Amino acid sequence: MKLLTYLTEPQRIIKICSILLVILVTGCQDDTAVLKKSEELLNAGTPQAAVEELQAFIETAPEDPKARMLLGKAYNDLGHYNDAVMELQKASQLYAAQPEERITARIELARTYLRFGDRSSAFRVLRLIQRSTLDPEVLRAIIELVGDSYHTKRLTRGDSDNYSPTFSPDGTQIAFASFRLDNGEIYLMDLNGRIQRRVTFTTDFNDSSPAFLKTPNYLFYSSEPKSSREVKVVIQSSGSTPIYAGFHVTHIHSKITRTVLPVSFGARVPRTSPVKDQVVYESNVDGNLELYLLNLAGLDLAQLTPEDIEPKRITFNETDDGSPAFFPDGKRIIFVSSRNELNQLYTMEIDGKNEKHFNPNRYGCYNPTVSPDGKTVAYVSAREGDWEIYLIDADGKNERRITSDIGRSIQPAFSPDGRYLAYVSDRSDTFHIYLMSLDKPVTRQDLAKRLQDF
Repeated sequence: MKLLTYLTEPQRIIKICSILLVILVTGCQDDTAVLKKSEELLNAGTPQAAVEELQAFIETAPEDPKARMLLGKAYNDLGHYNDAVMELQKASQLYAAQPEERITARIELARTYLRFGDRSSAFRVLRLIQRSTLDPEVLRAIIELVGDSYHTKRLTRGDSDNYSPTFSPDGTQIAFASFRLDNGEIYLMDLNGRIQRRVTFTTDFNDSSPAFLKTPNYLFYSSEPKSSREVKVVIQSSGSTPIYAGFHVTHIHSKITRTVLPVSFGARVPRTSPVKDQVVYESNVDGNLELYLLNLAGLDLAQLTPEDIEPKRITFNETDDGSPAFFPDGKRIIFVSSRNELNQLYTMEIDGKNEKHFNPNRYGCYNPTVSPDGKTVAYVSAREGDWEIYLIDADGKNERRITSDIGRSIQPAFSPDGRYLAYVSDRSDTFHIYLMSLDKPVTRQDLAKRLQDF
């Protein structure tokens, strides 16, 4: 016998509502999963796969603003300018009742305009945001898009390239290389850009990468034979390319110069320890780019010969390791390695132990340097077709971009008191040295003027 169950009218309504709720919740869960997957594909650097996911999703949910914004980002990564602009404009419209999300969409739209050279449209959008918010995080995001995050002045002038800045131990001078005499020579200038003295006199060589030793008044630097009438400002060396370079040390007053490593030795990018006369550098003398350590402590620098030096190799990898820099304690270094087919930052002790991947991401990273208090790392990252300088905390968190202008910004260097950052940029068509005051951030008023003056 079949048992029949009858529902009252209220019971039927409750049951129908329960079924609809289950369907609604299940649908929302599916939507969230699709958007999360698309975001993960973008972060993994596979924008085409994200586009395919999002296009299929938008066919069923054309008014979903997050899907539109993610699709705009994906098109941006693919270089599809018109498609990116259209999707981000649509996302901004759909977020009309959600002001915070709308700001995020508009910032992404402005970033797209800037990436493709439409600064007028970008500044128009950013002016709208700046006038509508007092949120310091939003203002910082705008500042990062349209210029340096701190007050900056240009130190060098003229039509010649200037590069490789480094501060003297007392912070009153900057040593740098300049191609003003048809070859690279080392000079000293004060923090207003006034030349104090010329340090090297080697017309057949290009001298670069000066670094002050702990022993007072001695500069350690790299020399390469002059092969053309043009300077080569190297962002990152390659172990497969021969390096015809060596090291010298010069007393900046007496001009006594001694060879440390012969030019044919193949060494580049020396960085000195802040605590004693040690130098870490890159070389491809053993077949690929590796890191080496020189210990000059206790040696008479005025009588130094190459026979007094025994380089110690401290990395042993099949991929290139280069661009090293010391931490303030002199016991650790940060460097660039091309393992995993991407240049990234790594740290290790100077004996080669305790190696760590410092800041895993999907972008190339170069030119690392550490602040005097050891709390901050400055470095160059290549993103969206641009080379800019970033700061990140020593724990690998809180990354922020601090330069943003036409051209490339490279080779950052902290002052001994941490108040300044010197760097190189070709924003004026020639490489020049700039000085950024890290204790003078750009204000909301500065930003408003910057946006208005464009």
